[in-house]
Amino acid sequence: MLPDDIFLKIVRSAVKAPSGHNSQPWLFAKEDDGICIKPDFSRTLPVADPGHRELFISLGCVAETAMIAAAFYGYRPALQINTLNPDGSIKILLQKDATIEQPALFSYLTARQTTRNLYDKKVIPAEDLMSLKQATSESGVGVRFFSGASELRRFSPYIAEANAIQMSNPSFKSELIGWIRFSEKEAKQKGDGLFSACIGFPSVRRMLGCFVLKNIVTAKSGEKRLLKQLEATSVLALFTSQSINKEYWIKTGMVFQRFGLTATMLNLNYSHLNSPCQVSEIGKKMINELGLHSEFPQLIIRLGYSKKMPFAFRRNVYHSINH
Repeated sequence: MLPDDIFLKIVRSAVKAPSGHNSQPWLFAKEDDGICIKPDFSRTLPVADPGHRELFISLGCVAETAMIAAAFYGYRPALQINTLNPDGSIKILLQKDATIEQPALFSYLTARQTTRNLYDKKVIPAEDLMSLKQATSESGVGVRFFSGASELRRFSPYIAEANAIQMSNPSFKSELIGWIRFSEKEAKQKGDGLFSACIGFPSVRRMLGCFVLKNIVTAKSGEKRLLKQLEATSVLALFTSQSINKEYWIKTGMVFQRFGLTATMLNLNYSHLNSPCQVSEIGKKMINELGLHSEFPQLIIRLGYSKKMPFAFRRNVYHSINH
């Protein structure tokens, strides 16, 4: 039987995982032989993520983090993904094991962040890219690296077109605004969402922030910002999966969390340029034009060096426990 205090410690570590819009769409339950993680469908993104693809990627991130934490506290984890379960829950079996090796990545759980500022163009050492490649080894999930101006420019039209489609959709824009926390006070009170300081926006009252994003931030200005970020990128990592279902989305999240923690260990920063993966017609273009064949694009991640930005907030851990 997993002790209550160990369960809470694991959950406190696990909820530091990344999620779409920092929505934290997960619920934890303690069971006799381990932990069950269920999707919290009350925290979905119906416009940006109508098929729950990114929700299950987020669940993969939090499951991987929970397993790292469990190992740190002396429990050997075994993951069970039941693809027949309609709610898409994940089971982590835990067995006390005094011989288990302490996971090196645990130390980086609190330091990891999505860093959305501009990166310098310092070359990432080949051995660091190899370490990232080794950390992301997983059956059915692949990671491809793109570097150099000509390779990075291949993604410019995908990013520009996907951004134009999303930002011209009033429902997408309204959903995004609903998840932005325009001040530190609001971010602390909610404990979720995109804290404005984390995305490079000044702290303002919600009414003013909503007005600016609705009326002044346009598809064109968004495109300019995204392409500037792409240009200031050392390496782009494209995550792909062999199939498009819950199991492979969860596996993608697990791989991505190991990638993010390893990048943090290597003093690398990362952030997302995911819009081409969120718009199905652009994803299909990438499959054909990038020669992905039977692989499906899931995440586009930029890597580089920069200063850290403010950290996003998390909800009280008890909000993530299914009582």
